[in-house]
Amino acid sequence: MASSGRPTVRDIARHAGVSVATVSRVTRDDPKVAPATRERVQQSIDALGYTPSALGLSLAYQRHHTLGIVLPGLGGPYFAELVQGVESVAVAAGIAVNVLGTHFRPDAAQAVTQLAQRTDALVVQGGTVDQALLAEIAQSMPVVLVAGTSDHLATVRTDGHAGSREVTSHLVEVHGHRRLRFLGAPDGSPDPTARYHGFRAALEDHGLTEAGAPLRFGFEAKYGAIAARELDAEGDLPDALVCANDELAFGVLATLPGLGRSIPGEMAIVGFDDNSLAGLASPTLTTVHQPTFELGATAARIALEPTRDGAAPAVPLPPDDRVLETRTVIRESCGCAV
Repeated sequence: MASSGRPTVRDIARHAGVSVATVSRVTRDDPKVAPATRERVQQSIDALGYTPSALGLSLAYQRHHTLGIVLPGLGGPYFAELVQGVESVAVAAGIAVNVLGTHFRPDAAQAVTQLAQRTDALVVQGGTVDQALLAEIAQSMPVVLVAGTSDHLATVRTDGHAGSREVTSHLVEVHGHRRLRFLGAPDGSPDPTARYHGFRAALEDHGLTEAGAPLRFGFEAKYGAIAARELDAEGDLPDALVCANDELAFGVLATLPGLGRSIPGEMAIVGFDDNSLAGLASPTLTTVHQPTFELGATAARIALEPTRDGAAPAVPLPPDDRVLETRTVIRESCGCAV
């Protein structure tokens, strides 16, 4: 028995001849425990006068009842909805959520390592930190990558290539546009890279080439505004602009008309994400819907499932690439009268 004289969960496990995880299941009233085993553990609890403690259980299993989320930044509707999806699963499981934003942190790798030491599992946005570090962390705890691909990690993503290819094809096939350009840094992270390649694939499908080099800007609305002013200064707008995300598209929509340019009259525009403002913009934004909330929820379920019964999870998680569906949402900015 513990030196303090108070029995621990390990004392109960030894007394009952079961594992620490089984004691945890009994104290949490897990219906999967066999009646005979439950009775034996309960007899040991009664005999030793054990009172379950959430803190004690956490220490015994080296559990923190916390799920870590690693994002490049904390602003913008995409990350907000992703976190909401993660929280919806974590809260239902009685798990706290700890969010780390690595943007502008020179010690990002160290910060992620420290977060892993005080959480039970990690959900990480693709492109945020080096995958070699994540693979190392995944040897001792569940790690799930969101919006990225990996040969070694469990992943949850949408097919940005297919989504961008479809919406670009809509601009060509339905509206007859031939001069198209891409807005967003195509080598910034896995998401915009896939979307750019989907854009390129659609052009190749129709025997077209880009109307100009990609406008390499960040992914916030302010960069869409900068891109709009740059396009206006060039004087020769493309037929259509395919944006890496909705925020960039909103920046263009908010700026280009003020410069005397008509959308979609002089230039059509499409986005990607279908966030909550897409249907409220003027004109309303044609975009690719991706289930961002479900991306977060699915990642959280995969990350937390191995720790559900209180036992130390088997790690690393087997590679499991979950791909959620996207769909094109037609509104006004492409030229359709909706």
